[in-house]
Amino acid sequence: MWCLTFDRLVQKTDFVSKMRRLLRTLQEAYDYSVDIEFTCNFFDHQNYKINLLQCRPFQIKHGGNIPDPPADLKEEDLILQARGAVIGRSRLSAVDQFVYVTPSVYAGLPIKDRYAVARLIGRLLHVRRFYQDKTIMLLGPGRWGTTAPELGVPISFSEINTIALLCEIVAMRDDLVPDVSLGTHLFSELVEMDILYLALFPGRENNLLNKDFFEQSPNHLTEFLPEAQKWSQVLRVVEAPRGPAPCNANTLNQNVICYLRGEGD
Repeated sequence: MWCLTFDRLVQKTDFVSKMRRLLRTLQEAYDYSVDIEFTCNFFDHQNYKINLLQCRPFQIKHGGNIPDPPADLKEEDLILQARGAVIGRSRLSAVDQFVYVTPSVYAGLPIKDRYAVARLIGRLLHVRRFYQDKTIMLLGPGRWGTTAPELGVPISFSEINTIALLCEIVAMRDDLVPDVSLGTHLFSELVEMDILYLALFPGRENNLLNKDFFEQSPNHLTEFLPEAQKWSQVLRVVEAPRGPAPCNANTLNQNVICYLRGEGD
């Protein structure tokens, strides 16, 4: 069986050293690390040309030190924990609304319905009484902002620009684990609007998703979009039962933890 590899490119040419020079030059020019897209055209085994297509500086707003979350949190009070893929400014938030795309249900939708869900999210997030003066976390499977609905939710940034936190869940169903974008599809917009990005890997150490909280709590979707009843299994609007849920996001430690308030808080 034939198998395409890049062994000769890496081992027999100076491609790696040239890319290192290219990235270093761009980093020095922008004064930031950069994300690039490129093509490489070969004329023979040794001679090639690199074409730089896009270059985006990774500009991160740095937050100050934030306190650690409570050490005595009960497991049943955890809403989510993510570790290892957190991009943005460290912050303490209180989440008023969670907008949750149910991974297992979304994975079973035909392509046209996945587009319909994306448009529905955009409508929901621009209902004024829903988003005004609210801190909203948006969670869903795979890549937010993808152009391929089989890989995630095909929204545009203008449809979700009222949120404060964006979470990509690395799960759909047992036989399908989506790849995540790590924020690259919407990176510049997320930085500009100071929106925190995190990826959550269910089953990985120090990652947790309380599915019962998201999938068994009352769904408030139709309170804001009465006509959206048919989508209530895939799109859920959830509120924490004891008031806005504290969310501790520490970019330096690459850790986010969101939890229910204590009974007396």
